[in-house]
Amino acid sequence: MATHQTILDVDCAVVGLGVMGASTLYFLAQSGGKVVGIDTYSPPHGHGASHGGYKVTREAVAEGPAYLHFVRRSNALLRDLEHRYGVSLMQRTGTLIIGSEATSSASGFLRDTIGIAQANGIVHEVLPSRELRRRYPQLIGIAEEDTGYLEPDAGFIRPEPLLDLQIALAEHAGAEILRNTAIKRITSVSGGVEIEAEGVRIRARQVVVAAGRWMGELLGDQLASLLTVGRQRTFTFKVRDAAAYRAERFPTLMWFRERVGGDCATVFPLEGSEEGLKFFVADTEVDARIGQSSDRFFEQHVAPFFSGISPELQATEACYYTSTSDHGFLLDWHPDIAGLFLVSACSGHGFKHALGIGETVSAVLRGRPTPDLSAFSLERFFAGLPGH
Repeated sequence: MATHQTILDVDCAVVGLGVMGASTLYFLAQSGGKVVGIDTYSPPHGHGASHGGYKVTREAVAEGPAYLHFVRRSNALLRDLEHRYGVSLMQRTGTLIIGSEATSSASGFLRDTIGIAQANGIVHEVLPSRELRRRYPQLIGIAEEDTGYLEPDAGFIRPEPLLDLQIALAEHAGAEILRNTAIKRITSVSGGVEIEAEGVRIRARQVVVAAGRWMGELLGDQLASLLTVGRQRTFTFKVRDAAAYRAERFPTLMWFRERVGGDCATVFPLEGSEEGLKFFVADTEVDARIGQSSDRFFEQHVAPFFSGISPELQATEACYYTSTSDHGFLLDWHPDIAGLFLVSACSGHGFKHALGIGETVSAVLRGRPTPDLSAFSLERFFAGLPGH
């Protein structure tokens, strides 16, 4: 256990052990050398973005073809981990995306999703509104102009078991894990990077910072100005018609609804008989009085669109995600601190890519070949400015 006098000299340090940090730590530990992972809390925890029981995955990523390598590699690595360790990390329920041309937030997303699927041989169906109503009668709010994209081999990833497994495997491979250890500052020093934390000073040849919502406060104003922290809230409601929401009849769902301004509700199928139905939504109208906000949410976002759901709230929690202005990832070396690699922001759609990104970042640090990361560089935000 680290004491106030402890100084650690390591090859690589990973700051932040959410899914991006945990994946990077796992691959770095497997490849040898002295590695340490640090988190302000004890992961998995509920203070960032890597929790909540469910994370949507799909192979056709509307965010662009640069992401395709990561999601495909992540799916292969997930299957390998499940096979090797006998664990369930992903539920292949199918992923259904519903929206319409009338909903500006959905039209481009749906069009790009279908285009990526068609261009890359991803198995999918495009469903008109009448077919959506036939297959999913529990979705009572489907509009005439709605279209669905169904990817049958997709579904959701289980965040907490994935983090637990990766951190345990990293530890087994020799990585040291510093839990409940707050970082005070990160600075450049001769030969690498120094991390000053509670009770310990770490000197590392290379550092990966994957600190999510804390990136800006750790690394200063220049980086903070590029990032925005948003909040998403989950509401879990009791279900009256459980059979209608089990995976055999209800896929993982992303639904952009014109009647509520194009807001997307993400909903996951039931697994256990006592579980409620969990809804994820951007936290734009939620106040501190959870009971009142859940009533308003149910009336506006659930009752007009889903049958067989009770207004009885079973649970609610918040999730924080960090975005860039173009909603793309940052995967690049820090411009002023040699040896420090940035793995953020993941803009609310990073979880399904995390294993592939962790593998790639480990390869970057080890000097091995990697896919092209230019789409995720810092330079895109500074190009055209004086001095760039």
